[in-house]
Amino acid sequence: MTAPDTAVPTVAVLPAVRVAAPRRAPRVKPPTKPTVIRCYRLGHHANPGKVAKVAGVLPAYQATIRAVQGDQWARWLMGGEKFWNRRDPTHIPSTLSARYKRSAQNQAVAGLDSWLEQVKPMVAGIIRNSNLPGELKADLHWLNRSAAHHKTVADIPVWDYDEHGRRTLTTGRRPAPPETLALLRRITKHVRHHRVSVPKLWRTRTMCLDGTVAQVERATDSSFDFWLRVSTTTPGQVVRIPLTGNHFFDRAAGELSNFAQVTVRRDGELRVSLVKRRPPAPPREHGVDLALDWGMRSMFATDLGEQLGRSLYPWLRRVDTELTALTATLQRQGIKPSTNKRFRAMQTRIRGYVTNEVGRVVNRLVTVHQPRSITVEKLDFRDGGMSPRMNRLITRAGRAAVTRKLLAVTEDHGITVHEVNPAHTSRECAGCGYVDPRNRQGLHFRCRFCGKRLNADTNGARVIASRRSAGAADLPYGRKAVLRRADTRFETRWGLHPGQAAKLRQRPKKRRSTTPNNRRARQVPPPACEVTSSCSNDHYEITDCCR
Repeated sequence: MTAPDTAVPTVAVLPAVRVAAPRRAPRVKPPTKPTVIRCYRLGHHANPGKVAKVAGVLPAYQATIRAVQGDQWARWLMGGEKFWNRRDPTHIPSTLSARYKRSAQNQAVAGLDSWLEQVKPMVAGIIRNSNLPGELKADLHWLNRSAAHHKTVADIPVWDYDEHGRRTLTTGRRPAPPETLALLRRITKHVRHHRVSVPKLWRTRTMCLDGTVAQVERATDSSFDFWLRVSTTTPGQVVRIPLTGNHFFDRAAGELSNFAQVTVRRDGELRVSLVKRRPPAPPREHGVDLALDWGMRSMFATDLGEQLGRSLYPWLRRVDTELTALTATLQRQGIKPSTNKRFRAMQTRIRGYVTNEVGRVVNRLVTVHQPRSITVEKLDFRDGGMSPRMNRLITRAGRAAVTRKLLAVTEDHGITVHEVNPAHTSRECAGCGYVDPRNRQGLHFRCRFCGKRLNADTNGARVIASRRSAGAADLPYGRKAVLRRADTRFETRWGLHPGQAAKLRQRPKKRRSTTPNNRRARQVPPPACEVTSSCSNDHYEITDCCR
């Protein structure tokens, strides 16, 4: 019996349809990290036992930083490798844990990066002021910006020149000649030996501890505001330090970071600081353009004629006398001043007073004038030939505090800060632009060209403002080059021949007449003589009778 025939179903072949793959959602860039980082000191209530355990971490931490800096420095000096905080630190000899090694490496690399950023402008200045060929200067500047100071192999751009000889950058690259790399190494060596010395980071007594070894926790069931959990050298042992905030920390905007700075002073005192991060304020578009002249008689003189901070200099002179007498007494007794508690307290008092005074004056300027930009002079008192006392006063007069405060003003209020070359700002007239060292006499300024008279500090502030508005910051130039450029602007403005400004400075100073100018002065009659045509007003020849 045969099976019945079954009909085989036919399958229709459809044309292939191309199915589009689902599109991937566009990648969303992660939000940028806040760039404004502020550190605030908080009070702690740790007992002596907790303080001793935290202080016991410092010697091993300093030794770890020294080993990390030596490793990073050797790699940079011998092979040109960049300072890198992601390098595996397992080969670093240390008694600390791997987490502490990471924290020490982050701190050491941050310090070396900061040092390198200070070296780059110095190297650029030496290259700029040298007599090297233009293309070689361009190559060295490129390598300096690329941080190729000790690289054995590096690429430099191929330059293109037009018919006028102007150099332009192209996308082509070529290997840098060994002679160029060797010259950059020599310049860098000169800078680090004579300009910016390599920091000894292992001497620091501040430990920058990230979240792996120090956790910041908000208190919920105690009278304190925060708890700081710090790991110690003993595995599994953690120290909890209670912290209390203050109104300045509470009012400061920003997000609290899981990061802490722990400082162990030489006298055993423990200081704890927490960090807040936030984005910077947008730049201001409206407001006045303010210029400031920094001085010793008054801290700031504005181009509007204000004299602010006049009490700082007399206070510094009085305190400097006390501190100098204390230093001499300690040295006669064979005591190192830095180990004396009274000496350290006085130094802290000076720093605190100067910082508060700078903050008060700058805050008043910002509140009253609401500026959109502030122009200051970029001062450098190194090799100034000043007396030891003047050097001490200038060091304590708050230049670093002013720099920090202006940076804070930019970050908090969006005020742009411009810097101009300070050369000859006290000798240049704000009215006509004439530069002469005899223009300024102490606190008074009188131009020997146009006769303008005003306060010397106010004139300096107006000169700073004019250099900013005229686009003549002249930052990369030396004193002689700045003087030549100022003379050129003065001669062009008044239609003088080149070199006429230098001839005006060579004029002798007018001698004061000894004859009194008041009306009550006794008039002395001229000697009687025969007035002839040879001594009349129409002739300049003088006869023997008029001699």
